[in-house]
Amino acid sequence: MQSLEIFSTPWILASCAVLFAAFVRGLSGFGFALILAPLLLLLLNLVAVVVTNLFLGFFSHIGIVLWSLKQMELKRIYPMLASSLLGIPLGVCIINAAAPSLLKIVIGAVIIAFAIPMAIGFRRTINNERLGSGIAGFLSGILASSTSLGGPPIVLFMHNQGWSKQAIHPSLAAYFMLLTTFSLIALYVSNQVHVETIATAASLLPAMLIGVIVGVRTFDRTDSRLFQRLSMAIVMAL
Repeated sequence: MQSLEIFSTPWILASCAVLFAAFVRGLSGFGFALILAPLLLLLLNLVAVVVTNLFLGFFSHIGIVLWSLKQMELKRIYPMLASSLLGIPLGVCIINAAAPSLLKIVIGAVIIAFAIPMAIGFRRTINNERLGSGIAGFLSGILASSTSLGGPPIVLFMHNQGWSKQAIHPSLAAYFMLLTTFSLIALYVSNQVHVETIATAASLLPAMLIGVIVGVRTFDRTDSRLFQRLSMAIVMAL
């Protein structure tokens, strides 16, 4: 199914899922697609889920970027953004020709392998941050356009490098805002974006906006250590 009828039971369930996912997004800086994708897969087909996630995610990123513009580390996200552009076309090829579920299993195993030691405080800083950033961005680009789950490689990289809570939150938003834009364009060019799906995604925007606003306000009161543990817990759980 590519769309949901507004005010139907499936649409109401989708709105509740979007509200919760957006709250986590506003609080942690990521996690929107990670939470929403498996829930929407119960209601929509895979391509519709990817497009809906990217569409809603784009607008959630805009709000957070405007909220915390001064704290962004723009120079540090350029390498990952540039390399993500190389990964996006590969992701589109995957969604057209293969089962993304297999890719998620493989990447999920790698992510957990890194997330567990980081959650207990172990880190090995990458001296060549540009190279590490580029690799993370490339993997993120592949995952974003094939599954809409482009967050974990970037989040894990930022935490591993010891980025501050204040830098991670807005920098992730800026990166994802651009990543989702390029991913949607690539999917549109490959005829994977349908009017019905965009209409459904647009109808879920109010729930997304409410969730993000509440999450961002909660973020301002969150301790840095709690923030890092929450981020790692989201990655490992999903």
